[in-house]
Amino acid sequence: MNPQDILTAFNAAYTKDPRDGLTITHDTEDGKLRIQVRHVSVEGDVHGFDVVAQPTEAEGKSAEQVGRDVAEVVARELAYAQLPAQDENGDFRRIVV
Repeated sequence: MNPQDILTAFNAAYTKDPRDGLTITHDTEDGKLRIQVRHVSVEGDVHGFDVVAQPTEAEGKSAEQVGRDVAEVVARELAYAQLPAQDENGDFRRIVV
């Protein structure tokens, strides 16, 4: 599955959150799409999470469906409004879709 097709579907499905200090970026690693969500608080603390699109062939999902699923996960996690901080290794929580 082409990560660019998943990203296109994500961008079409995701409704931007107007929160100040919020950034959403992406990259690909080993043919997988990773959406990085970060929020810098007024105190300068960085919180966030990563969503990795890693569908299996057995799921039978299209790139469009995976992109919508990733958008739904990002929106749901942001709705909680309490984003996790980095762990002791400096990593953010990783959610696989």
